[in-house]
Amino acid sequence: MEDFNAQQIHNWSDEAIKAQRLPLPAKPKSKDPEFEFPTDPGAITNTELGQLMLRSTSWYGWAVRLLGPAESELFLVEDELQLKVNQHGLEVRETLGRVSADVVKAAVLKEHPELRPLNKRRLELTAVKIQLEARIRIYERGGQALSRELSRREMEARIA
Repeated sequence: MEDFNAQQIHNWSDEAIKAQRLPLPAKPKSKDPEFEFPTDPGAITNTELGQLMLRSTSWYGWAVRLLGPAESELFLVEDELQLKVNQHGLEVRETLGRVSADVVKAAVLKEHPELRPLNKRRLELTAVKIQLEARIRIYERGGQALSRELSRREMEARIA
């Protein structure tokens, strides 16, 4: 059986997607690590509202752009690690008998230190994925709230 290498497959998939020439959002120009979301959107001008909506949309697009490759690599790393744990797990099961998958994985990682960097990469990518998903929700919900405010203003303008 040919060795499974998550990094090789990840590199191949990156090239396959790049060949499609799909445009990606650029990183927003803002240098601020944080931005303030107004507690009363009704107190801001239409121009400020539009700027906030665009900022939220640009950060949303950037975060989704980062999430795609992270999720892709995570999927491949998890699969490679699981395959190697299963291969070595047979020996562990012969020694320990019938034990849970977590016990087998822990024993394999203990007996095969060459797999620890792969497990560490899995943990790193999982942490990145969780953080990016949280930020995406922030940008998404912020954009939705601003959109509702814009719709409210348009409705009031029609009524008046």
